[in-house]
Amino acid sequence: MNRRALLIAVLAFLWTVPASGQSFTPQSASGLNVSFTTEKAGGTRLLVFGEVRNTTNAAADHVVILVEGLDDGGHVVSRGRCYVTGTIAARSSAPFEMRLLAAGSEKRYRAQVEAFEFLQGN
Repeated sequence: MNRRALLIAVLAFLWTVPASGQSFTPQSASGLNVSFTTEKAGGTRLLVFGEVRNTTNAAADHVVILVEGLDDGGHVVSRGRCYVTGTIAARSSAPFEMRLLAAGSEKRYRAQVEAFEFLQGN
């Protein structure tokens, strides 16, 4: 078999082989609930203490919390992120703590799960 015929045969084979890749299934954070309190730490520094409660039957890993400071109009004027240490087992909770540099015009704060991964088979 000459080189050209071999190349065509290989390309034809590769064309019919399904491509492999990763599939991504979006996950909802609805089973991860965040509660928190804030405490002034002098000047424009703010301490945020909270807890993430996992109400699902799967462990949650790589949990990232987003805390935002909102002004009178509800606009975001400050923002910070932190990681929850370790894995949050099913039907349990884990604490988090972060420092936030406040803009000074915040009237309220909100905290939510920004990113996470539910572990399968746990």
